[in-house]
Amino acid sequence: MVSGSVYPIPDLASATVALFVLLIAVGIPIYLLALRPVERRGSWGISEMIAISILFVIALPMGAILAGVAEPLTLTTLSAITIAQNLLFVGASAYVVVVRYGLQPLRLGVRVDGWRWQAVLGALGAAVTIPLALASENVAIFLAGLIEGPAQAAARAAAEHMNDPLRPVFEAVRGTASAAWVFVLLAVVVPIGEEVFFRGFVYGGLRARWGATAAALGSATFFTVVHVQIVHALPIFVLAVLLVLLYERTGGLLASIVTHAINNIIAVLSIWRGWGL
Repeated sequence: MVSGSVYPIPDLASATVALFVLLIAVGIPIYLLALRPVERRGSWGISEMIAISILFVIALPMGAILAGVAEPLTLTTLSAITIAQNLLFVGASAYVVVVRYGLQPLRLGVRVDGWRWQAVLGALGAAVTIPLALASENVAIFLAGLIEGPAQAAARAAAEHMNDPLRPVFEAVRGTASAAWVFVLLAVVVPIGEEVFFRGFVYGGLRARWGATAAALGSATFFTVVHVQIVHALPIFVLAVLLVLLYERTGGLLASIVTHAINNIIAVLSIWRGWGL
């Protein structure tokens, strides 16, 4: 996930505003993550989830704006933003759990025992989630069609596919090395970072406080919202719920990472090959 659109700053006044927003977007998380007293030792809470969310939703895009990063993204800017975002997911989540609360990494789903079983289950999970995502997209288009008309709903779904901010990068990739690097970013870096944050950290924190059902719905809703889709919101939500089920079933993140990675690979191939998935 690379969230938000990034445009160059046109003038000094806009740069000043962006810098002010960036300082606030960094200052609030610093207070919530480092200065605010820990509420209870057993589990992290909403304040830490909000703090990390502010960093990747507001601070990171503002930093990119100040750096002059513009759309369409290039492979270099995509790489920088993707790596920064997912290092933030993993690093901030680990800091909260291990340092701030003194808990074991296992609380984030970090475990290597039974990795073969988790990997196999993740592959099986992808075999289920891919057709289910396609089916749920058809359901979403049908439901949207009841509101705005079938043709308009189908056009909106096609537009969301075409307006993927990563599409210009994929279309501009030339050579095996560049293509392989894109796959590394989207099939390794992104799944690891997002699963640690959305399943290990967000779902894990909500589950400790409100139980598995509320946590699954809450974390899946959050995962859906940050992807900023309309027609594809339902497939994303369904995927998020299934990733939670994999995490619950195995007690570790590897299965959900594998499923997430295969889904991303299929999405990349769909754009490159024009499959329309």
